[in-house]
Amino acid sequence: MIRRSTNRWATEDLEIAGTTIPQGSVVQIALGSADRDEERFADADRLDVTRAPQAHLAFGHGVHFCLGAPPARLEAHVAFEVLLRRLPDLELAVPADQLVCRSSEVVRGLESLPLRFTPQPAWAENA
Repeated sequence: MIRRSTNRWATEDLEIAGTTIPQGSVVQIALGSADRDEERFADADRLDVTRAPQAHLAFGHGVHFCLGAPPARLEAHVAFEVLLRRLPDLELAVPADQLVCRSSEVVRGLESLPLRFTPQPAWAENA
């Protein structure tokens, strides 16, 4: 399934990469291809959180850049650090090829993410 943005309409005639887009035409962005440009990124389909440049589209761009991006990044950093420290044996509970993607043209994600880990008592973190 191709994930697309909501519809936009060209407000004037324009040309992008040699393609003419007439005024009034519906324009959609294929969200599933965002940050997967083989001409920009080596091994573009592989998840690599250390990839550079990191000018990805997760929080928008320009005047549409998300004001919540810095706190969201900090929250994710703290959450993953604590999660991985408290659950060092965290792993998928099913083979990766059994994961099911949501059926949505706009949102990319999984129907569920079955995980397996050994529960740790709260007092064990500081031991």
